[in-house]
Order: sequence, then C-alpha cells, then structure tokens
Amino acid sequence: MERMVNNRHVWFLERNKLITPLQCGFRKQRSTEDYLVRLESFIREAFIQRQHAVAVFFDSTRKKAVDCRYKYGIMKDLHQTNLHCRLLCFI
Repeated sequence: MERMVNNRHVWFLERNKLITPLQCGFRKQRSTEDYLVRLESFIREAFIQRQHAVAVFFDSTRKKAVDCRYKYGIMKDLHQTNLHCRLLCFI
C-alpha cells in the first residue's frame, strides 16, 4: 500500500512540475550518483575557467536528523500542493 501511494504521489508531483528537475534521489532512472557527476562537472568547469568552486554538504541520513523533521511543515507543504483528504490522512 505504501509503495502504491508513494508512486502516485511522485507521479502527481512530477506531472504538476512540483519537483525540481535537479532532484535526483528517490526518483526513477535517477540516483544520487547523478549528483556526483554534476558536482564533478561543476568543479571541472570552474578549474577550466580558473574560478573557485564552493560546495556545501548536509548529512541528513543520520537518524536524529530524520526524526527531527518538522512534520507539521511537511504536511502543510503537501496540503499546499493540492494533496488533500485521504492521502494526507494516510501519510
């Protein structure tokens, strides 16, 4: 049931262009490795142009980081994307 709801939710977000095309993680035919390729290209381009490249990384995989997510804010964001009623109750 959870997989079905997730597939439908992702379909809705992609169809309505509510997910940035830059998002790679947890999407079909994309992976976090795509981010590494993009980062490498960014660094190479800066090197070629003799410019600085700056990157900031956040570790959100730690259990504490996931547990501390602002649940009300997430639900509010989902509601603002016109996902109402049963789906929000399910989530």
